Amino acid sequence: MKRLAMATIAALATPLAPAAAPHDWQPVTLPQAEQRILHSTHTGRDYRIFVSQPRHAPPPSGYPVLYVLDGNALFPSLAIQAQALEARPDPTLRNSVLVVGVGYPGEALYDFKARAEDYTPDAEDRQRLPDREPPPYGGAERFLDFLESELKPMIAARHPVDPQRQTLFGHSYGGLFTLYALLNRPQAFSGYVAASPSIWWYQGYIERTLTAFETRARQQPLDARLLLTVGSAEEPAADAPLTVPRQRHMAERRMIGNARDLAERLESTPGLEVGLRINAGANHGTNGQLSSVQALELASSGMKPETKTEDGSVTWLGEAPGGYRFRGMR
Repeated sequence: MKRLAMATIAALATPLAPAAAPHDWQPVTLPQAEQRILHSTHTGRDYRIFVSQPRHAPPPSGYPVLYVLDGNALFPSLAIQAQALEARPDPTLRNSVLVVGVGYPGEALYDFKARAEDYTPDAEDRQRLPDREPPPYGGAERFLDFLESELKPMIAARHPVDPQRQTLFGHSYGGLFTLYALLNRPQAFSGYVAASPSIWWYQGYIERTLTAFETRARQQPLDARLLLTVGSAEEPAADAPLTVPRQRHMAERRMIGNARDLAERLESTPGLEVGLRINAGANHGTNGQLSSVQALELASSGMKPETKTEDGSVTWLGEAPGGYRFRGMR
């Protein structure tokens, strides 16, 4: 999958070449996709914006939109998946989704310094490591301003989109930003997919912001969905011997435990549907790719729970290991 992503990204940046003989090697192109550089006045940074447009006509309300962070790495495979979703033989299973990738200029899959700043909240007393220059951080609010006031209007002016069906998908630090957006501007998107989110960041920054979020949600109930995903290999078992530094590091970050705790904490939030999926066998890297399929499913159909009690509360679904579990009030 990573090899496919690198190949398709390279193809997107390749200029048109002279016509080649039928049996010569030719550049790979990504159908229905386009890209441009967009400068943000909010962050002062340039972004590489990718768009995969559906082939079918939009519904009356417009296309649902899936915004994917780390676009250089995650957009190509998502664009192909969206095209496959639209081309299913059974018309009743087809869905059209406009996929928008938000990346950075250049051919690298990740711009580590740029994403470290854009995807993390401002925490001036953030823990610093001794004798080590801290990476950039604290640009999440500016980056969210860019998405809301610069990128979204540009997309809406160019494509017929449904403003009520906008989903944000981020992985790792991108998952941290996805949670930041939900907790600070829950009306910005209708769907949030946080894959392997860095909940551990700065000694539990997310945990310390939950009380204010819950207070606001009680005063003004939400209308949103959150899907948390994590790989089963992202945290050692409780009885595993922590014999190597990486295992101890993974144990300290509690990727699975943190995701479970957050899902349970948020499940009673008025108007918020919360789902948790533990992807069997996935590590931190592969969970990003696996979650992209799940993000597309949520963006296209909403993954609305099918079982409700008489009082309208949604029961847990998919109790099998790794299954989706949703609970909330609608």
